[in-house]
Parts: sequence; structure tokens; C-alpha cells
Amino acid sequence: MRRVVRGFWGPRPESEQELAVRWSTFLARLRETDPAVFGGWEPIGDATGPDALAAHLRERNAGDDWSDRKGYAMALSTPAAQPVGVTVSGSGGGSSGHLAMSVVVTVTAPDDHPPLPYAAILRALAETWDVDWGEVTETELQLALEDDGREPGQACVGWAAYLSAGRAALLAPPGGLPGTAEPAGNGGLLLDLSGSVTSVDDLVAVNRDVRATGALEALPRPMDRAKL
Repeated sequence: MRRVVRGFWGPRPESEQELAVRWSTFLARLRETDPAVFGGWEPIGDATGPDALAAHLRERNAGDDWSDRKGYAMALSTPAAQPVGVTVSGSGGGSSGHLAMSVVVTVTAPDDHPPLPYAAILRALAETWDVDWGEVTETELQLALEDDGREPGQACVGWAAYLSAGRAALLAPPGGLPGTAEPAGNGGLLLDLSGSVTSVDDLVAVNRDVRATGALEALPRPMDRAKL
């Protein structure tokens, strides 16, 4: 089974050291959700402190004169021998009004493996990176949303979703949605539909309802802020 947890935001200039603190915090929070899955990382091993990650960011982005515009890239993965494979990648710190910043966690697990706490993983990502929106998704859902008219750049609701404060305000009150809605860091809202919605078709219908509130609108282009 493959699941993708991802978050997006607009321009927010940050230094390599500031980004390294976020990466270090995020990796620590991932480990808290499931230490057996989110253990050591390649190519950095256990060097997940801010100073080590700042050095890795500088090395990885050396020679890229556009990093301050398009963001400083990072890509990590768990060891190949593990039964659950995880890749974590993203770019942050960019100032471009045309390129969204993002962090993406891709999990590939055997079908008989117990489900990971995907809503908790999304919460960790959203709160650490102060994202505009985020979701737990899969390829089938993304294709179905495109077929249903989702436009490029629009936010969407997956098996779990995070909406920043501005988006959550448009959704209020969220009680009409299936699943649970809990306050999250930075004034956002965490939606967990995984225990209430059982099909992609039902998720597409939820997206139609939320889209009608304006809570899933894309940031205007060129983007002039990190969040709606």
C-alpha cells in the first residue's frame, strides 16, 4: 500500500539554518509517531541535529544560485532493508511567487502491515512547517479529483487534511463533515476522515462540499504570501 502525506505553502524566505531547525524537529516528530519506521535516514544516518542538517542542506544545494528563489531542497529515505519504505523530500525557504514550497512523505508498506498513524504524521508536518494546507492522499484519489474538475494549485481533502487558519475560517462550522475536526498548531484545523469515509468516491463528494466554501481555493498567482 502506498500513501502520500504532503503539505504546501507559498513564499517564505528562510535561511538554511532556519530550515535545518524545521527539518530536525520534523524528523524527531516522525520518530515519535513510529520509531520502528522512522528511524535512521539515508544519506545522513542519525545526524538529524540542526547543525548537521544545515551542513547537509548547504552541501546538497551548493552551486544552485536560485535556491533563495525556488527553495532549498532536501531528500531523505529510510534504509532499503526496512519492510516499510519511506522517502521524505521537499523545498523550503524560497521567495518565488510562482513556485509553491512543499514537504512530501511517501510511505510504501506491505498490504498486511498495520496502518501507520497518518493523521498524526500530517499534524507533525503541518505544525512543523506552518503549511497552508496538507493532506493524506494516494494516486487513485488524485486522479479522481482531477476528473471531477480540481484545478491546478487548489487544495484538496484526502483521508486526512490540514487547513491553515484562513482556510479553516471559511469552512466554519466544520461539524457537517464526516470524521473528526481538531484544532492544530498555527491556528489550523486537522480533519481525519479515515474512520468515516471508506471510498474514493465519497472523498470526491467531500471535496465538492468543501470546495464550495472557498476553503480550497488556490493562492493567487503570483503568490504574495505563504498562506491563504
